[in-house]
Amino acid sequence: MIEGTAGDLQSGSNLCLSAPGSHLKLTWLAPFLIAVGAAIIASPLRAMAMVHASIVVDAATGRVLESHNPDTQTYPASLTKLMTLYLTFAALAHGKLRLDQRLPVSVHAAAQSPTKLGLRPGGTITVKSAILGVVTRSANDAAVVLGEALGGSETSFARMMNAEAQRIGMKRTRFENASGLPNPEQKTTARDMATLALALIHTFPQYYHFFSVRQFYFHGQIIQGHDHLLGNYPGCDGMKTGFIRASGYNLVSSAVRDGHRVIGVVLGGETYARRDREMRHLLNVAFAEELDGAPAPVTLASTIEPSSAPLEADHRVPGPQQPARPTAKAKSVYEAAASRTRRHREVVMARTPRDYSIRIGGAFRTLRHARWAMHSAIRTAPRELHGARFELVHDKQRGRHGYILQVVDLSEWRARKVCRKLKRRRFDCEVREPVSARLPSASEDG
Repeated sequence: MIEGTAGDLQSGSNLCLSAPGSHLKLTWLAPFLIAVGAAIIASPLRAMAMVHASIVVDAATGRVLESHNPDTQTYPASLTKLMTLYLTFAALAHGKLRLDQRLPVSVHAAAQSPTKLGLRPGGTITVKSAILGVVTRSANDAAVVLGEALGGSETSFARMMNAEAQRIGMKRTRFENASGLPNPEQKTTARDMATLALALIHTFPQYYHFFSVRQFYFHGQIIQGHDHLLGNYPGCDGMKTGFIRASGYNLVSSAVRDGHRVIGVVLGGETYARRDREMRHLLNVAFAEELDGAPAPVTLASTIEPSSAPLEADHRVPGPQQPARPTAKAKSVYEAAASRTRRHREVVMARTPRDYSIRIGGAFRTLRHARWAMHSAIRTAPRELHGARFELVHDKQRGRHGYILQVVDLSEWRARKVCRKLKRRRFDCEVREPVSARLPSASEDG
């Protein structure tokens, strides 16, 4: 056995290896043992080298637009809190929590390492303030308060987190706590974090506005957020930053332009500035990408509802919903319209004229961009657009080809309600008087 004291280990004094009937001093072994022991004690998370990974996906389809090491495991750091928020939003949606409900602060929650709000044991905090504390300051104490309220203990809550992660398709993620503080078993991937972001956006759109908050007022002070892209990158409206030494600088961002939303994930940034620059690049690539090839048929029907079929994992990030496949009738009508190149309008269904219509977004470069915007609008305002009729107009004005997305056959009240909802989610939306119900034929296009 090895004989020695903690003082011997720190000072480098001689250590003895003893065996029955003999004693042998191994002075040369001491420095080696000191180095190994110090490494083990100082940084248990450094056993896994820091990973750099990224991915950017289309939020409407889950299609991966660009990626680097998307399935390599690393530490999520405070991106863990996205799952804490996901389960909190689920509890709110099912009536198990209220935003104004006050939650108790345990000794365990108050004892969390920074960053935190400085909650005191025995005190309380509202669910809304805890959510805002998690989103802005990335408060570890607030995250644990939410976890304990939902799971009874942080350990039980971690089991809930893992069960939900598996259910939504996060295949290479394991959670060990509510905050993301260092734990060698807590791991994730860029693809899994994109999956979680998609689930948050599509499942709980009514709570997504929390991710846009850059600061809030709490106990006499202004709590500032850490996300430098909010307000500085056009269209960026959330989501979450993260950092521990073993992970590097992590970031999940969501941005929308002309109704087209993309989600980016960067893990393992060397500095927050480099991480932010890489995220800007990813989002720029996603928005600027030219989509080659003929567009798929437009999914338009009298009632347009996303199905619950999962997206294919090999080509896409799993999501909770996927747009329904077009019916044979819709497909055949689309193909017939597409073949008439001189025709301005591509309409998949007839309509009965009413007083109002709305235009969503600007002029989309491709039919596929317009289709993505349509599905994104449906997922953003599912109740308001239930049963709505969409129309894609091929615009050739001023020699520039593009597509205009409209929702037709609306009452004035419904049109304004839909636009209000979409504008709150950063869509461009304009209420319009409709054109005549009689659509121009190919011969009228002169």
